[in-house]
Amino acid sequence: MEDKALPKIELNNTELIMAICHYYRGEVSRANVWRTRLDVTTNWAIITTAAFLSFSFGSEKIPHFALILATIFVLFFLIIEARRYKYFDLWRWRVALLNENFFAPIISPGLEPLQENWRELLSEEMQRSRFKMTFAEAFGRRLRRNYSWIFLTLGLCWVTKVSIHPTPLEQFSFSAIIDRAAIFHLIPGWLVLSTGVLFNGLLFLMAVITLRKRKEAVRIYPAGKSRWQLLNL
Repeated sequence: MEDKALPKIELNNTELIMAICHYYRGEVSRANVWRTRLDVTTNWAIITTAAFLSFSFGSEKIPHFALILATIFVLFFLIIEARRYKYFDLWRWRVALLNENFFAPIISPGLEPLQENWRELLSEEMQRSRFKMTFAEAFGRRLRRNYSWIFLTLGLCWVTKVSIHPTPLEQFSFSAIIDRAAIFHLIPGWLVLSTGVLFNGLLFLMAVITLRKRKEAVRIYPAGKSRWQLLNL
């Protein structure tokens, strides 16, 4: 038996506009949900960091390993948030596509869509959805915007911890830091310090190599001076 061709769906302008408006509301809702999820993981990382800092500096008997453990937890949160950011970016891309090419010309009829083939882009996206960035790009973006400050805080606090506990160093020296960096006399200090330098170096490298402009036609533009601000200079 031959497959019967599916009937072609024809919509007038009113029906088409209503369908796109309902679809737009759904995509905005999705974007808001995933944006909230990003805030949740960031809050987890901040709360975890604050808790470990309070615990670590609460007593000189608490080993500096507590701050290393906090760094591992924050890394896990960053991995989770990078995955969530990929989904948020997908829904945001769809919303931006409609904003730029559908709603903007409706609000101001003199404007032309930024992409003439925006309908084809959207229909292709709806049939064959794909992420607009890789996991590495999402990881690097969240690292630059939020988590770099958390890792920097943990690193500085770790150096402070080994410098003042169990007793403050009379004179700061690199050899003394290495001796105190040992973990329970099981892992030598030079290995702990080398691992920390390597870890933070890889984070910095990831932040740099993923720093590039988006290639997609739809993107969020950087903030600039508004027309009102320019008129009141």
